[in-house]
Amino acid sequence: MEGMELWKEQVEVWRNQLEQWLHQAIEYSHQIPPTQLYIAIAVLVVTTLLLLSIRLLKRTTSNTIVLTGLTGSGKTILFYQLRDGSSHLGAVTSMETNEGTFLLHSESSKKGKIKPVHLCDVPGHSRLRTKLDEVLSQAAGIVFVVDALEFLPNCHLASE
Repeated sequence: MEGMELWKEQVEVWRNQLEQWLHQAIEYSHQIPPTQLYIAIAVLVVTTLLLLSIRLLKRTTSNTIVLTGLTGSGKTILFYQLRDGSSHLGAVTSMETNEGTFLLHSESSKKGKIKPVHLCDVPGHSRLRTKLDEVLSQAAGIVFVVDALEFLPNCHLASE
């Protein structure tokens, strides 16, 4: 019970301090000319509305997933597997970015609200890294694909 009484006393001290600050703020606001006060309130309201509208307009979330990695690591095969479930066997060397917006093959059997994913398969060759820079600004996520069998011999390339 003593703890509760101490807590009530502390709350009372805070309430008295808050009332004192409120009284000082009211006195100070009476000293300010009304036009200055109205202009300050208007600037505050306009700034708040502007910041809220900017935030609401920028709320679009990206649904882009970028597949990147070394050459021959299986990015394009993974892209086709996610897109339609097909298993393309063998190496597929890409010189252009594969892009598509679709429901993932594994999600197509589920019910309910399922959002499509924009998937970008970026070529892994070092001369085509500029294509990666183009899509990274829109990416919500990055998947770095590594072929475990080919990784150790090409470890210095992965670090670049």
